[in-house]
Amino acid sequence: MEKKNKRSILLMILVVLVGLISCIYLCVQRYYVEHDNMSIEQAMDYDAVVVLGRNEGYDLETTLEKCRQAGITSFTIYDTTLNKMTQRGECSVITRLGAELYYPQFHLGSYQYEYYLVGKPKDQKDLYFDELTEDLQLRLGKENAVVIDNPQYRILGLHGIMPALGEVNLGIMSADANRIASYGFNVILRPTNYHDVTAADLEHFFQRADKIRNVTGIMFVGKEVLGYSPDPAQRKDMLQLTADRMLARQMPFYMIESVNQLQYDNQDGMYDLAGLMHYDTGRVYAMAKEELEKITPEEAAMRFYISDLERNVRVNLFPLYKKPRYGQSLLDTNLNYISKVTQKLEGRGYQLDRASVLPVYYPNKVLLAIAAAAAACGFLFLLNLLVPLSDRVNYGFIVLAILFGAGGAWIAKGALFLQMMAVGCAVTAPSAAILVLLDFWRHQNLTKKLGYGRVIRDGALGLTAAVLMSMVGGIFIAAMLGNIRFFMEFDYYRGVKLTFILPIIIIAIGYLRRFPLMGHDFATSSDFMAFAKDFLRIPIRMGTLILVGFLGLVAFIFVGRSGHTAGVPVPGIEVAMRRFLETVMYARPREKEFLIGHPAFFLMVAAMYRKWPELVHFFTVLAAVIGVGSMVETFAHIRTPFIMSFIRGLNGWLTGLVLGILLICAIAIVQYVTAWMGKRVKSRD
Repeated sequence: MEKKNKRSILLMILVVLVGLISCIYLCVQRYYVEHDNMSIEQAMDYDAVVVLGRNEGYDLETTLEKCRQAGITSFTIYDTTLNKMTQRGECSVITRLGAELYYPQFHLGSYQYEYYLVGKPKDQKDLYFDELTEDLQLRLGKENAVVIDNPQYRILGLHGIMPALGEVNLGIMSADANRIASYGFNVILRPTNYHDVTAADLEHFFQRADKIRNVTGIMFVGKEVLGYSPDPAQRKDMLQLTADRMLARQMPFYMIESVNQLQYDNQDGMYDLAGLMHYDTGRVYAMAKEELEKITPEEAAMRFYISDLERNVRVNLFPLYKKPRYGQSLLDTNLNYISKVTQKLEGRGYQLDRASVLPVYYPNKVLLAIAAAAAACGFLFLLNLLVPLSDRVNYGFIVLAILFGAGGAWIAKGALFLQMMAVGCAVTAPSAAILVLLDFWRHQNLTKKLGYGRVIRDGALGLTAAVLMSMVGGIFIAAMLGNIRFFMEFDYYRGVKLTFILPIIIIAIGYLRRFPLMGHDFATSSDFMAFAKDFLRIPIRMGTLILVGFLGLVAFIFVGRSGHTAGVPVPGIEVAMRRFLETVMYARPREKEFLIGHPAFFLMVAAMYRKWPELVHFFTVLAAVIGVGSMVETFAHIRTPFIMSFIRGLNGWLTGLVLGILLICAIAIVQYVTAWMGKRVKSRD
């Protein structure tokens, strides 16, 4: 803090503290919203489970009871096809020639249709024929699906060509869905869209759905949501009709998470429909069957469990292994891994029932405006840490920052402004924390070496201070982005890689303005040029190349593993470490914090107190910002509950504190041992 701007800096800090109070209040509100969202629906494909049970000799009741004991609460049911119904023996499809030659008892008279759908005799109960007739007439047209008058049998004449006719998506059979409900399970409908959908098509679907009990939600199949029309003139009306009918029946829109765990598997019209439903939606984790075959049941269970904890997933749609494992039957192989998920979720306090849906929550606009104004003053505070400005200039900038932040939050309709402010907080908080501490130590006038005990003490205190200051930025992000669109990732935090790289660049600039490096001060551009010339004249040795290569590899992993893309793969040993930490801790800390950034903070203090080379101090300062930067960025994952992000940051601080202290102790022991051995050798000489 310079004398010329001391008062304005204090004013900035005061504004930030006022904003922090608003953000804490908003985060408490957000906590209660998320805390009530603790019911998870666990689902399987009904047809697949029935086949699996039959293949192992179980009747339907026994198979479903085993599923119930494993924690299954719901079954998904799809549109049927003629092929499915004939394979099950619920009806028969015969050709024109077959009907004429082999079934004279039908007395068809005229063989004008290519195929004939034959249901059960009229004196027997038939649960499917009427609905199949409705669906075929709707999909093919009434002229291509005609009921034939017959005194004994239910018969439908069909115009069409096989095999395509046998695979036409019809509708969901209410008898099958109600059989699921009769066993006490919930039903998730999985319809496909109609070709050139009309209002009559949609009304037909929802009239059929009205016959089904215990429907908890709808999860669409195919490239389009129900009601999507290629005609832009009709699209809005059809999607609005779908949304109205779903809302009236309290059927949430279940949206399957994308493979990269960001947003959702794309279906035409899905985001429009979600908006029209006022985000009455649930997030579904549905691992690909191909991915399931590559991993163990234990790993599969952990993936579902972590998805529920960390990504607002409230519907687990379990795929099935194709081959049995560990000497178990195929049914037991699948139900055992689901049982593990159930045990973990119940142990964490979750209920297994109908999926809970987050309410439509938006933060109070006044508090949001205060938070944004304070965040803008925080950006100005960081600018003064890099380029100190006079009080007079700062006062003008403070007014502009408050107007910009508050006005933007109040006026902006979309997410762009809040995303920009969040990126600013994610960059500003860790950068300011490190620079403030560097200024503190720079003014201590450390002229002699200090012991490792002081390194541990001041390193622990300094890291705690850095974490607390950085946590302020995280709380600002959690509050400003805390709304339903970010909870469900219709909007999401952008610029993850930028958030990791920019603080390092800012700290490098701030460091060079505070400390000499290789005997150079950086007050002017000519100083930098002189440093660059000296740096390029440094002799290159093999050890130097190895060190540079190692640092390059670390940087590649650091950047490549950031963001939402697949990036650098995670080795098996790291996966095992993650799973261990996820099991023993409420929230697993991030490796960037407790393995890199926080231990590097202790090395930074050691470099100052033990008078290590300037380059070592410089690079440890850059590494130290990684930890606090990662902690702030954790809060930008708005789909993760706030309390989990908060505890994850604390766990990263505690584990990093322990590892940092152990690292300094190890360095001290090595130094003392080598010094003792050197003295022994010297005494012998």
